[in-house]
Amino acid sequence: MKRIKRAVLFAAIVCAVLAAGCGTSHIERKRAEAQERWALSRVQMAVKLAEGCYKRGELGLARQHIEEGIKTGASYAPLYILAARLAAENGELDTARHYAETARATDPDSPEACYVLGTIEQTLDHADRALEAFSEAVRLNPDRPAYVLAEAELLADQGRIEQAAERLSDAVGRMPGQAQVHAALADILCLLDRYEEAAGSYRIALRLDPRQESVEEHLATALFFSGDYAAAEPLLADLAAAEPAFATEGILKMRGDCLLALGRLDEARTLFRRLLAADPTSAAARVGLAKCDILADRLDVSRKHLEAALAQAPEHAEANALMGYVLMAAGRPGEAVSHLRLALEAPDCADREAVERLLARAGAAGSRPEPSGG
Repeated sequence: MKRIKRAVLFAAIVCAVLAAGCGTSHIERKRAEAQERWALSRVQMAVKLAEGCYKRGELGLARQHIEEGIKTGASYAPLYILAARLAAENGELDTARHYAETARATDPDSPEACYVLGTIEQTLDHADRALEAFSEAVRLNPDRPAYVLAEAELLADQGRIEQAAERLSDAVGRMPGQAQVHAALADILCLLDRYEEAAGSYRIALRLDPRQESVEEHLATALFFSGDYAAAEPLLADLAAAEPAFATEGILKMRGDCLLALGRLDEARTLFRRLLAADPTSAAARVGLAKCDILADRLDVSRKHLEAALAQAPEHAEANALMGYVLMAAGRPGEAVSHLRLALEAPDCADREAVERLLARAGAAGSRPEPSGG
């Protein structure tokens, strides 16, 4: 009987000891979890304070909050994302990349961590790594315009224009209300010489956000190169009138060419004369006046303007092409050949097929023997 009592007592003691041990372990685990929650709460507060400072431009104070958060050792991706941004703005790119990579390791599903890493890799001229990071950001969150635009811009920089257009077209389908995505697609379409489609995208972008800078100018340019001179001319006129002191030579030249295409010869001549008065060395103004004189059948006067233009810019593609045309009309095909060849050598030669046809005619005419007298 005594033996049984001792066994029961021993078992009770063992259970009590085990229960006490389990209780201690449980309490310690709960205490550790509470400390982790407290540390995370502190780091979240530090990040919020840092973000506020960052937005206000108080970068030094923002860094202090971030450093305090990092000291806690909490695994919190937004902390390292902002740390990466601050380091990058301070020119500490290797440190910035380290923080961005830490953010990705902390939260592999964070698209913002990928995006920030991409911007840093791009600054470091690591284009392939940057593109990989941007593409991952888009995969994780395909509805954030900044991610899509960064990926498309880098694709375009690498010469992968068609791929950039495809990505932006898909993005427009996902985000039809984002003006900047429509505008970016239009920019890419212009690079592909798809100006009519580009004009449509620019119009949508302007309807969605009329305040977008430069989109109206880009629309006018797309309309001009698509051949819609009637639609382009009033837009170009508005742009020139809105900022007369800053209207670029390109805007004025395009408007002058629109006026010529629309048969408004006197208005075009007035515009080109005003452009020449503002800058007597302007080859574009001289070429514009030469075109006015060609249309008015004043070839001798147009040739003088072209000679003046070529004196300022000997390799000017349009001036050489027009000079070739004028010389051909004057019965001097041999002289025309060299100007037409120069025009074709220029990368910005417009209507290359027409110039090639004119060169073929000049070459054929120049090779014919002169008729013998008597």
